[in-house]
Amino acid sequence: MTEPRRPDYLPEAIREKLIHDPRVAEQDLRVEVREHRVMVGGNVSSPQLKQRITEVAKELLPDYEVINETTVVPAAEPDGEEPVS
Repeated sequence: MTEPRRPDYLPEAIREKLIHDPRVAEQDLRVEVREHRVMVGGNVSSPQLKQRITEVAKELLPDYEVINETTVVPAAEPDGEEPVS
């Protein structure tokens, strides 16, 4: 008999799996689980990463609706040279 998932541990468990999945490997994510919905938020560097987060979350919880509220924030190019000490 398998132990049922404890709902209070589920958001952190999903977040940890997203962090350690090589397709995502993003640490700055927020995860909330309510009823049968998983909401993921935070900033990501590309639309492709945002899509991979949705795909991985759906794999982890196939019976849940995944709502990806991450924001794509491209990495800014540095303004000129940075001094090296």
